Amino acid sequence: MASLSWLLTLAAFGQGPDTTFTLQAAAARALEVHPRAQSAAAQVAGATAARREARAAWFPQLTTQGSVTRFEEPMVVTPIHALDAAGFAFDRTLIQGDLRLSWTLFDGGGRRAGVRAAEAGVRAGMAGADAAEGDVLAEAAHRYLAARTAGAVLAAQREGRGALGAERDRVARLVAEGEIARVELLRVEAALAQVDAEVVAAAAEQDVALRALARTLDLPVVVPGALTNLAPGRAEPPARDVLLAGLADQSPDLRAAGDHLEQARQTRRRAQAAWLPRVDLQGAVIAYGNGDWRFTPEWQVGARLFYPVLLGGQRSAAVARAQAGVDAAAAEARATHQRLAEAVDRALAARSTAVARVAALEAVATHLAEVARIEALALAAGAGVEVEYLRAEADARRARAELEEARAARVLADIELARVAGTLTLAWLAANVETVS
Repeated sequence: MASLSWLLTLAAFGQGPDTTFTLQAAAARALEVHPRAQSAAAQVAGATAARREARAAWFPQLTTQGSVTRFEEPMVVTPIHALDAAGFAFDRTLIQGDLRLSWTLFDGGGRRAGVRAAEAGVRAGMAGADAAEGDVLAEAAHRYLAARTAGAVLAAQREGRGALGAERDRVARLVAEGEIARVELLRVEAALAQVDAEVVAAAAEQDVALRALARTLDLPVVVPGALTNLAPGRAEPPARDVLLAGLADQSPDLRAAGDHLEQARQTRRRAQAAWLPRVDLQGAVIAYGNGDWRFTPEWQVGARLFYPVLLGGQRSAAVARAQAGVDAAAAEARATHQRLAEAVDRALAARSTAVARVAALEAVATHLAEVARIEALALAAGAGVEVEYLRAEADARRARAELEEARAARVLADIELARVAGTLTLAWLAANVETVS
């Protein structure tokens, strides 16, 4: 882990011979440092400790205590087992101490229910950690692609700026030679000023995206050139019915909802156990002493039956509260399933839209680039119109920028669908998002 963090930091600063910073590396880094992932891991650790605490109730308990009491008048400081005055010992100081061993033989199933509730809590925590992993990976991918797309848009704007700069030089030369009117130069310079503003805006957008990525990865800075190109390499996703059927096993949110429901049921069972008596086995060694530290020990062994007859409705209220928790958890599980089904539908629709948009914009960008090229050739041959070329170049530039954004949306649509379906992991990213050096 330390070597990976060191390499990533070098890559972030561009201080190594290989500054490649892949999506997989960014995602792995996010899982290490993201607060949500760390919070989920801490919750799992807490649930695991709670399970150990619940299991401890099955073991005997060994306790000890002691006391020193000073009386105004001498007091009996030895056990009294018979009315034999000769065996009585008096002292103003009474020292008592005991060592007790106790074990609950029967408690109505409360301990078993507590352990099962804690085990369900551990499973829910682990499912929550899986869900947090998917969310962190999706966030890291979104930040990464936003930074990468912003860089591609900036490159497209700069490319258009270069073409317009060359055109301005050509028009300026023709104006100086008296071949064309100065108004044509003014048109080009106006278009150049506009694209300069677009370049500044694109650079600012890239800076914002890179800073957001650096915060997600807990790095001081990420160099734009360190990010790799990405191309979607995933085939068609499973059918909607297959995705919905797999939610129960694959979705961490749905698993967590089921575990919370089981936890609530076991909590109700533990509350119901309070209506049954409790039987404890006990043993103790008790020592009585005086101010001279002379002790008389004795041992005790016994069993205790404990049953509260009247608690003012406390037990029934506890059961009712636990039942309300079961009802709430069951409703939440149903709501989670509905929410995930809706999310699957939205993700599938977004993916279809993204795929269609990429295909359309690829054709649009190709055609508009060709139009701009033809208009440039026509101008060079003296048969074109400057306004038409400027319009064509602006359209081609916007099409390239929109295409980069659509390609990023295409990749993110696959990632979002995997997150909703519960299959988004580092291995999934490596297998389904092709990284091109």
